[in-house]
Amino acid sequence: MCLTPCEARTVEHKIRHERRHDSLVQPPKEMSRLRLETRVDHKRRTHTKDTPAPIRQKNDRSEKNAQADRFKNAMTKIKKKLKNTRAFFNDERRVLNESKEYRDGMPTWLPTINFVDIHFHNYRNPRRTGASLSERKFIYLMPKLYKSLVEFQDIFKHLAKVEVNFADDPFYMYNKTRQELLEKTLHRLYSTIAEINENMIAVNVTVPHINQNKNINTLDLKVDAPQCLKNDYIAFRAYGNLLNNWYSEFRCPWGKKVIHDNIRCRAYEKKLLEKMQARPHKKNGAS
Repeated sequence: MCLTPCEARTVEHKIRHERRHDSLVQPPKEMSRLRLETRVDHKRRTHTKDTPAPIRQKNDRSEKNAQADRFKNAMTKIKKKLKNTRAFFNDERRVLNESKEYRDGMPTWLPTINFVDIHFHNYRNPRRTGASLSERKFIYLMPKLYKSLVEFQDIFKHLAKVEVNFADDPFYMYNKTRQELLEKTLHRLYSTIAEINENMIAVNVTVPHINQNKNINTLDLKVDAPQCLKNDYIAFRAYGNLLNNWYSEFRCPWGKKVIHDNIRCRAYEKKLLEKMQARPHKKNGAS
C-alpha cells in the first residue's frame, strides 16, 4: 500500500512528537548523573560546616576543673573532721562544766586568732594566676586552721601534766573527769591535725612549721585546786570558741546567700562586724 505525501508528513510528525514527549518524561543519563553529583556535593558542604571545638581547649578546661575538684574534696574532708571534733568536744565539755563553777580570764598563754580578718578576707585574684576560688581559699585558710589547732594541742598536753596540791575528795572526782576529757580532746586533735596535714600534702600546699608557745611556761605544773579549775575553764572555753568560729567560718562564707538565710550565720557575721567597727581607725582614715 502506498501513502500519499500528505499522509507521510502526518506520520513523520507523529513520530517526532512522541520522541519529544519521551525526552521530557525521562531525562538523559548525563543530566541525571550531573544532578546526582550536585546533590552529593551539597550534602558534603553542609556536613563540613560543623567543625569540632579545639581539643586543646577542652583539655585545658578539664584539667582546671580537676584541679579545683581536688581542693574542694580536700576542704570537704577537713570540714567533716572539724565538725565531728567540735561536736564531740562540746558534748564532753558539758560533763566537766556541770562539776564546778568557774571564773573568767584572758591570760597571755592563751593563743589568739583574728577571725575578723579571716572572715572578711578578699579572695579575688588580681594577678590572674589561674588558681580557682577553691584553691585560693584552701591555701589561705588551712595553714591558719592547722596552726590554731596545734597551739591548743600544746596547751592540753601541758595541762595534762598539772599536779594539784592539797586536793580534797570532791576535786578527785573532778580531776578524774578532767583527765578523761583531756585524753579524748588530745586524741581527736591528733586525728584532725593529721587529716589537715594529709590533705595539704595531697594538693601540694606547704604545711607550716609551728613554733612552741613560750608563754605556756607561765602555766605552773603544780597548782592548788582553784587555780587548776580556773586554767581548765579558760583553756576549754577558748578551745570551744575556736572550734565554733572555725565551723561557722566554713558554713557561713562572707558574701554568700547562706548568711541571710541562716540565723547562726547572721549572728556570727554581726559579731565580727561589731568587732571590726570597734577597731581603732588609722591616721589615714583606714580601719
